[in-house]
Amino acid sequence: MKKRNWVLWLFEDEEKSDLLKIMEFKTIRDIGFVLDIEPQLISNWFHGLINPRGILKNCVLYQTLPVI
Repeated sequence: MKKRNWVLWLFEDEEKSDLLKIMEFKTIRDIGFVLDIEPQLISNWFHGLINPRGILKNCVLYQTLPVI
C-alpha cells in the first residue's frame, strides 16, 4: 500500500498570483524542516485550526491520494 504525500505550492506573495516552487514531501515534519517551522504549526494550519502566519501566508498545501 502506497502512502500519501504532501505537495506544497510556494508563492512569491500573499495574493498567490506568482508560483515560485512546487515541492513534494513524505511527512509534515519534512515540510517543517524546510520552512523552519514547527510541524505542529503546519498541521494546525492545514486542518484549519489556526490562521496562516509568516511563510504559510504564501503557501498552499495538498495531500495526495494513493493510486489504487
